[in-house]
Amino acid sequence: MSATRTGWSQSRAVSDDALRLALVVGYLALAAGVVVARVNPSPGYDASIYASTPFVYWAGFGLAVALGLGVAVFGRRVTRALGVALAGLAMLTFLGLPFLRGTYFYGSGDALTHLGLAKSLLRTDFAFMDLIYPGGHSLAIFLSEAMGVPLRHGLMYAMMTASVVSLVFVPLAVWAVVPDGRAVGLAVFTAMLMLPMNNISTHPGFHSYTLTTLYFPFVLYLTFKHITRGAEDETLPEWASAVSLVAPIALGATVFYHPQVAIDVLILLFTVFAVGYVLRRRTETAGAAGATGTTRTFDHRLLTGQVLALAVIFTAWAVQHQQTFIFAENLTNSVTGFLQTGEGAGQIAQDRGKSADSLNISLEVLFVKLFGISFLYTLLAGGLVLKEVLGGVLRDRSGDDSEMAVTYIGFSALTLGPFFAAQFVGNVSSYFFRHLGFAMVLIGVLGAIALYKAVTEYGSALSGGARVASVLLAVLVLTGSLVAFYPSPYIYLPSSETPESQFVGYDATFKHQAEEVPVAKVRIGASRFTDALTTTVPGRLLWSPNKTEFDSIENLTKYRENERTDHPGYYLVVSERDKGREVKGFHGIRYQREDFREIDGAVTPRLSRVQTNGDYRLYYVDQEGLVNTTD
Repeated sequence: MSATRTGWSQSRAVSDDALRLALVVGYLALAAGVVVARVNPSPGYDASIYASTPFVYWAGFGLAVALGLGVAVFGRRVTRALGVALAGLAMLTFLGLPFLRGTYFYGSGDALTHLGLAKSLLRTDFAFMDLIYPGGHSLAIFLSEAMGVPLRHGLMYAMMTASVVSLVFVPLAVWAVVPDGRAVGLAVFTAMLMLPMNNISTHPGFHSYTLTTLYFPFVLYLTFKHITRGAEDETLPEWASAVSLVAPIALGATVFYHPQVAIDVLILLFTVFAVGYVLRRRTETAGAAGATGTTRTFDHRLLTGQVLALAVIFTAWAVQHQQTFIFAENLTNSVTGFLQTGEGAGQIAQDRGKSADSLNISLEVLFVKLFGISFLYTLLAGGLVLKEVLGGVLRDRSGDDSEMAVTYIGFSALTLGPFFAAQFVGNVSSYFFRHLGFAMVLIGVLGAIALYKAVTEYGSALSGGARVASVLLAVLVLTGSLVAFYPSPYIYLPSSETPESQFVGYDATFKHQAEEVPVAKVRIGASRFTDALTTTVPGRLLWSPNKTEFDSIENLTKYRENERTDHPGYYLVVSERDKGREVKGFHGIRYQREDFREIDGAVTPRLSRVQTNGDYRLYYVDQEGLVNTTD
C-alpha cells in the first residue's frame, strides 16, 4: 500500500515538474514573440494585421495559449491559476497588437469621427453634456493625459481597457453564481473568445457602443453579487448590499458610455426584477399554504433600487439630446413600414449577401467565419436554459445561484428579443448587430456555466488522451474566434489601421485647399478625415467616385458628383491605404488594382500630381472647357 502511494506521489511530482516546465516555456515563448513584434514595427499600411505581424509572435502566442490551457486542464490550484494567467496574458498581447506593431492610430470610419470629438471635448469646444455618449471620449482623454500619450493612443487604450474589463469580469460574474475554480477557468476561456465582436456593428477600433458592451460584464458582476447576497454588510439594511452603494455610479456610466446599451441593461435588470418578484411571491404563497409541508424561502434580493436608478438617470440624460428622438422616430418608422409592407427586414444582412455574391462567396461561409463560434455558444446557452428552466427551477423549487442566473438570463431573452428584432428592419437594421454583440455577453456567461456543468458531470471520466484532445479543441475554437477579431481579408474586410501619412496628407490638403475646389476619395469620401482633423469642409465639396467613374482616366476627367460649385476641377486623393483596403481587404469588389495603377501612371494634361508624401498622393483633375456629361 505504501509502495503504491509512493509511486503515485513520484508520478504526481514528475507531472507537477512537467507542468512547471510547460509554464516556463510558455512564458518565455510569449515574451520572445512580443519582443520580436515590438522591434519589427509595421512599415506602413497593411490590409491584414495578421499577415503583417511576424510569425515568431504568432508562434509564441499560440504556444503560450496551448500550454496555458493545458496546464489549466491538468494542473491543480496554483499551477492551474498560473496556466490561466499565461493564457490571459497572451490574450492581452493580442489585444495590444496595434501598440506592439507601432500603429499610429488603429481605427477608421466611426473611430476617426470619435477622434475628432475627443479633440473637441479636450479643447472645450463643447461641454460634456453636449455629447450624447461622452463617457468613452472622457475615458480616452483621462488615459491620454494620465499616461502622457497622444489622444489618438488614448482612444486605443480606452478600447483596450474595456477589453480588459471584459476579460476580468466575465469570469467574476460567473464566479458570483458558481464559486468554483473550474467555472472561473472556463469563463476566462470564454472571455478570451471576445464573442461580442462581429465587425459588422461592433469593432476593435474605438467605438462607443462596443466599448460599453465590453464594460457591461462589470455591471453584470455587480448585479449577481447583489441578488445572490454575495457582498453582505451587517451595517446596511437587509435589502441593501455593499455593491448596491456603487451600482448607481456603474449604471450611470453605462448611460454616459452609450445610451443604447443602457436601454439593453435597463430591460435586462427589469426582467430580473420581475422574475425575482414573481418567484418571491409564489414562494411566500406556497409557504403560507403549507402545501408541501416544508418551509421554502427565496433568498435572492430584488433589483428595485437599481432599476429605478438606471431609469431615472437614463431618462434625465436622454431627453436632453435630439438624437434620442431621432432614434425613436427612425425605429418607429422602420417597424411601421415593415408591418405595412413586409419589406426592409435585415437590410444590412441583404447588403452583405449581395457583396458576398459579387465575390462568389457563399453566405454560409461568411456566416461561419463571423458567427460560427458564437453560434456554438448560443446552442450551449439555449440547451442550458431549456434544461434549467423547463427542468424544474420554475415548477416547484427555487434553484441554486447558477440555476437562478440561468433563469434570469433565459427570461431576459423574452424581453430583449423583441427589442432587438425591431431593429432588424428598415434603416436601423445595422443596430441589430450591435445588440447581438450585447447579447453575446449574456450568452457567453451561460455558455461558460453550461461547460462547467458538463465538466462537473463528465470530466472525472475523461482519460488523459481525452483531456489533451479537449485542449486542442479549445485552441481550435479560440483560433476560430480570434482570427475574425481584427478586420482582415479573411472576413473580406481591410485592416482599420490609419497610418500617419494619411493624417499628414489630409491635413496639408485641407490647409492648402483652394476655395470651392472639391476633394474626391474612393468609397466614402474624405469626410471622416475632416472629423478627425476637426477641419470644416462643406459636404458638397467632399466627393466619392463610384466604381464606374473610377475605372478610367476619361471617366475621372468627366466626373462631377454635383454642380454645387462652379470650379472647373477637383482634387483626387489616391493612397496606398486606399489601394490596400480596396484591392486586398475588400477583394476588389468596387475598385481594382489596375484602376489605381492607371491613375499613378497616367500622362495627361488633365491630371496633375500636386502633393505627395509617398503613401498619400493628391492629384488635381482639370475640367476647364469640358462639357458636364453626368446629368
